[in-house]
Amino acid sequence: MRIMQWKLLLVTTLICSSSWAKLIDWTDNVPSSLSLFNNSAEELAGLTANRIVIFAHPVQQIHLPTMKSNTKTSARFYSGAVVIPTSNQNIAKLLSTYSGYAGLFPTVKSVRILEQKDSISQVRYSIHIPTPIPVLNFKENITMQHHLTANSISSLVIDAPIPYGAGKLEWFDLGNNKTLVTITQWGDLTQPKGFIFSKILKALPEVRLGMPAGTDAFLLEALQRRYRPSSATPLKAGELPYPSLNSQQMQKIASLSQQSQEPVSFILPQNQVPYTHGMENMRFTTSYQYYAATPEALQPWLKPTAYKTLFPRQVKQIKTTAAGNNAEDAAFKISVGLGVISIPFDFQMRFQYPDATQNSFYANGGDLKFVRGAMRIIPQKNGTLLNVISAVKIDEKAPFLLRAMRSLPYHEMLPAVGGNTVFTLKIKQKLK
Repeated sequence: MRIMQWKLLLVTTLICSSSWAKLIDWTDNVPSSLSLFNNSAEELAGLTANRIVIFAHPVQQIHLPTMKSNTKTSARFYSGAVVIPTSNQNIAKLLSTYSGYAGLFPTVKSVRILEQKDSISQVRYSIHIPTPIPVLNFKENITMQHHLTANSISSLVIDAPIPYGAGKLEWFDLGNNKTLVTITQWGDLTQPKGFIFSKILKALPEVRLGMPAGTDAFLLEALQRRYRPSSATPLKAGELPYPSLNSQQMQKIASLSQQSQEPVSFILPQNQVPYTHGMENMRFTTSYQYYAATPEALQPWLKPTAYKTLFPRQVKQIKTTAAGNNAEDAAFKISVGLGVISIPFDFQMRFQYPDATQNSFYANGGDLKFVRGAMRIIPQKNGTLLNVISAVKIDEKAPFLLRAMRSLPYHEMLPAVGGNTVFTLKIKQKLK
């Protein structure tokens, strides 16, 4: 279920149809990633640690010079952060050299600077996301205007299927050859352009919920892979890699989610998960969503039947059978319509319930073999946190339409990021 939204998670920054050549007068109105952390890079870096953290800002009113109307619109910016093991100077050089983005981000194939004056540049990026399914291939251009300062690059979307958007890259020296890098961005997903893109968003509107987090994850993962060597920590059978968070950090997470009404997510370092055939590399994401509801109100969402309630268009059927020892098996029949093509698949999951406030789940048959996770209900003084941890990986022997998704960048990471976000926000919609 957690892969149904992820196909489009990157597209916020990846497509456009034409380019301008005249610089636009724009005053940066993108919030800093540090604005929710007392403007302290150290505080945000402490929460980030060796992970990627993604969080949202409260809704604000903004106006961009590219907008046709003079009225302001509501925007919720999403921020992401990662600590990179290199100097502040190295990060500044890397990110301010736009021509190098073709080697940094895996979907950027070429870069052309259209106009440049002092610290302002208008740049066209040629994007190619190939898949074995030709109708889903993306091969387009995107034009953005970048404003460079000593430790940031603010960017304005000039022309794109997501026509209105803005963002900011920031970097902060932490000492000891470490740099905090953050991305804050927003795009108006209510007015998509382009036939295929519009069709997919219309057919699968849930994608809009997961795209901001997926965009941040994609950009920061690319940076992380440039400087951090690949490694994986083995897990024991049944073990999940919950992050180590102290009480102050948990309070901060609850506060961030309560203010924004969006989840706070941590993309964890790679783990090795034991299976009967051996160890399998998987990337877990753990997310925390605040609800102004009692813990009892969240208990029904731990059951597999909740997926049919949350995703009635995609979940065609769920059959559950008791499995003993506070467990049940669930057989899912799924069909994900993308406007131009439908992807059907079936899979089975085992759900276990240690008590009424938590579950764990894993795939035990069907077209998805590598799915693991758990949910926990965490009472708060006023309201409740729902913690969802999951990892989803499509194996090389999956049916063709599913296996095609393996051709996309970071296919082992993005399904869980988007899936957690969409799942928790769909619950929020139902609890209203």
